[in-house]
Amino acid sequence: MHAAAGNKTFVAQSLLHVTEQVSAPSSTVSDAISYGSGAAGAEEIERRRSLLSGRLREATANLQAEPSHSDAHYVSRFSGVGIFQSALSAIFADLPDLQGYGDKNPIWVTTVIEEIAHKVKAFFERVHEDRTGKKQPLWAALVSELVRIGQADDRAPYPKGAPQVQALPDNAVVAPLADWGGDNDAAKKIATIVRRQKPDIAVHLGDIYYGGTKLECEIFLSMWPLREDVSDPKSQILRRGSFALNGNHEMYSGGEYYFNTVLPAFGQPQPFFCLENQYWRILGLDTAYAGGRLKPQSDQDPIAGQWNWLLERLRSSKKANILLTHHQPVSAHHQEWMDSTRLRNDATDLLNQEGIGQDAIFGWFFGHEHRCALYKDTALPYNARLIGNGCIPHEVQHEKTCDPGCTEVDFFNKKETTPGSNVAVSSFAKLTISGTELLIEYVDETYATWGAEVWDATKGRLGGKKFTEYDGRQQ
Repeated sequence: MHAAAGNKTFVAQSLLHVTEQVSAPSSTVSDAISYGSGAAGAEEIERRRSLLSGRLREATANLQAEPSHSDAHYVSRFSGVGIFQSALSAIFADLPDLQGYGDKNPIWVTTVIEEIAHKVKAFFERVHEDRTGKKQPLWAALVSELVRIGQADDRAPYPKGAPQVQALPDNAVVAPLADWGGDNDAAKKIATIVRRQKPDIAVHLGDIYYGGTKLECEIFLSMWPLREDVSDPKSQILRRGSFALNGNHEMYSGGEYYFNTVLPAFGQPQPFFCLENQYWRILGLDTAYAGGRLKPQSDQDPIAGQWNWLLERLRSSKKANILLTHHQPVSAHHQEWMDSTRLRNDATDLLNQEGIGQDAIFGWFFGHEHRCALYKDTALPYNARLIGNGCIPHEVQHEKTCDPGCTEVDFFNKKETTPGSNVAVSSFAKLTISGTELLIEYVDETYATWGAEVWDATKGRLGGKKFTEYDGRQQ
């Protein structure tokens, strides 16, 4: 990730400039496309230019229309813009004079990027030399990177089969991280703190930024906190206990590198899984392949196998079921509430299936929104916990209630990274299973615990111990 790629004004101006350059054939554009793709024939190069031009125009229109998601670091929910951000971040990693100003370096100064944004044309005309010695204008280098990354026309094939149920220890620590797949300072801090917790299981709930590219997935794996040697973050990934769910940003690349790079590294055959013991069952589910859905639209739908498997697991025996997904079934905010309609309806259909029952879901952890919130348990048929503040800087929530018609909230995490910054901390959930009890602690990037609650599998989801906030910021 790079701060410039997360500055919406800069991204918009950069996108407009590159779109203009690619809109008509030129020798520089042809050379850039040939270098990035390996294409040689004039007809093939022109086909690729025309395709890229159309996609850039679409991305420009989507960026201009995209509403705010209250992120301090802009992360688009449109695939074309996300892929453009991936290309920007990759190219800027090679610019020596910007190395002090990226998210990889905390001394980044906003005014520098703002100055570049006002002189974007001159900035992108500078000559860029990549690691192979290729010299071309910076905008052309960006074109080469865009065609090298590619934007998926189709989704990668869905893995066949269904996973075996894996044993969940009666006493275990589980660390769900949501929307953590960046390589910025917050992600690194969270990774360090997770390693210190020495979890038995770590689960990423999806989103590898910005576009789930091969490079981004490789960086994600290099930062993964669960390692063979807990004292050595560069040791081999501990495959036993490492899980990753699919996110919408992985699907910007068609899911190709999530399926073919991340899952094999974790030894995870399918994008969904089940861990269970005598009392608890944790079900990790893929909501991203079908664009925020669980329920298949036909028997031939690629996610039909996951749905049928889920029904089988829920009917197999009565336990306290905890769902983990990327997408949110509910929200306190109108736009996200509307975006979650299909998944919420899928959840309703799930609970209405024969042999399932309205109490089948004990709790549900999810991300997608870059916030942390504990929804009102009595307002829903399951305990809903939003933990999507894994690494993307986002604005502090000052509201005390939900938007009209949306899901009621008991607690928002309102802690700032530094006083007066209006940028909220990143965090993750630490789940400590001890027999029938599940202690949930919300730990942030400063190694502070915002608060804790206890669920009890034998007392029902409204039993246990209610959330206790330690910092008193809700008042």
